[in-house]
Amino acid sequence: METPSKESAEALWRKRLDMERHWNLREGDEQDFHDWYSEFRATLATVVLKLCGLYERGRRNARTPGLTQLTFRYPNLPEDLDGLRILHLSDFHFSTNDTLFTESIVALLKGMDVDLCLMTGDYRYGHFGLQDKVHEHLHRVLTGIEARYGTFGVLGNHDLSDIVPGLRELGVRVLMNEGVLLTMGKAKLWIGGVDDPHKFRCDNLEDALAGAPDDAFKILLIHSPEKIPEAAQHGVDLYLCGHTHGGQVCLPIIGMVYPNARCPREYIKGVWKMGSMQGFTTRGLGTTDLPIRYHCPPEAAIITLRRGE
Repeated sequence: METPSKESAEALWRKRLDMERHWNLREGDEQDFHDWYSEFRATLATVVLKLCGLYERGRRNARTPGLTQLTFRYPNLPEDLDGLRILHLSDFHFSTNDTLFTESIVALLKGMDVDLCLMTGDYRYGHFGLQDKVHEHLHRVLTGIEARYGTFGVLGNHDLSDIVPGLRELGVRVLMNEGVLLTMGKAKLWIGGVDDPHKFRCDNLEDALAGAPDDAFKILLIHSPEKIPEAAQHGVDLYLCGHTHGGQVCLPIIGMVYPNARCPREYIKGVWKMGSMQGFTTRGLGTTDLPIRYHCPPEAAIITLRRGE
């Protein structure tokens, strides 16, 4: 079995830190944008929606998360993994200005009893949102969840590296281009996680899977659906991601206005398959830029693994 490269991990970590400094991704106003065009576009959209009387409806939609139940079947799933329940959470984008949003997630997930809680990034709001409040909000959410074999997560394109210590204090095993082996009865389960492949592009799939036994069931945690072909080639069984918010704003007939990912549209949201690998791109729980949703409700997902075709 190969082992992760320490030099590779250190190089990618330095690359992420350099990019954070280069882009000046400071903590500041949640509504700050990278450039004047993005700010103009968001302001214009807000004005138009308010004039049309649709803005508050979009706000209500964004504060009404639901629970999606999914079953993934594998012919060769180890017997001791049959019935494994996974809670998949992504794209919280916690806002210090919207406590009602956090309350809605706490209420949705309170008393949740699962085997694993897996999170696929983007914990803070916007491009420059405060990170110190993220841990307070996430602590409230995780307190209501019982995850028998632990909580694991990766970072997204909105997260800064200094969020990691706080996540670890909350009991989250943050996977930065690495993996961990869990033994459940006679079954081996490998959970690999990579850093953000969308903006930072500091992901290393080989390191995340290095050391995984050949007979292990392999789950990959990754922020976006932009590495699907590579993951399929590396023998990943279940690919979990978010990032796209399912489009966040979808129009009747037309569908999503902005896919926000470098991949075919069939992988932008929902359940999909490539070869023997199955995957799920969640719509996520939060929003960015505009705190609204249309025809694209926020979701948390319960995934159950089963043996069979």
